[in-house]
Amino acid sequence: MTRRSYNQYCGLSRSLDLVGERWTLLVVRELMSGPKRYSDLADALDGIGTSLLANRIKQLHEDGLITREHLPPPAASQVYTLTPTGRELAAALVPLALWGMRHRLDEPRRPDENYRAEWSLVFLAALIDPADTVGVRVTVQFRLDDSAAALSIEDGAIRVTPGEVDHADTVVVTDLRTLAGLAYGPVDPVAIGERVRVEGDAAPARLLIDLLTRHREVLRFS
Repeated sequence: MTRRSYNQYCGLSRSLDLVGERWTLLVVRELMSGPKRYSDLADALDGIGTSLLANRIKQLHEDGLITREHLPPPAASQVYTLTPTGRELAAALVPLALWGMRHRLDEPRRPDENYRAEWSLVFLAALIDPADTVGVRVTVQFRLDDSAAALSIEDGAIRVTPGEVDHADTVVVTDLRTLAGLAYGPVDPVAIGERVRVEGDAAPARLLIDLLTRHREVLRFS
């Protein structure tokens, strides 16, 4: 596949030359929650097609945005992960993704639209300043609509894990529209009642809400 170029000497056009092709940024989104096998990417990006996914991975690898790693036994699998440059790109996607949440979530989800909870959590987790989490150890299991993912904080390290996890400190059951509101206004998961249900200790959920909203002013749009 020949890569197209805008042929403009501009930072935005150069960025789009690299990652403006369809599906490319969604591959980056998938790797924001950690290393993934090819089969994991193919499963999450339903509709991309095998040859197109292989092409997108090849381009991202050649551009230095992702790299291949081999997991040790017993997994012994090849996985793809973001490079430092790829993580910079992921960080740049956060305001765009939250802008999309803000404006798109007025529309109901269509029956043919796939959804995974980790897609929301990886962008919301990026709002948390690791410096605020030193000494914090907590795992919150989220169940959003018909999907699940967990957000874990361990002494400055923040991780999103797809699906259900064992031994979560608390479980938050809500919908994506309510969760997205965290980026733009204070939300108390206990007080909302009908829209948010907390199963277990509410303190970890309150702590996480505080961490998510502490620096949201950087995402205000005029």
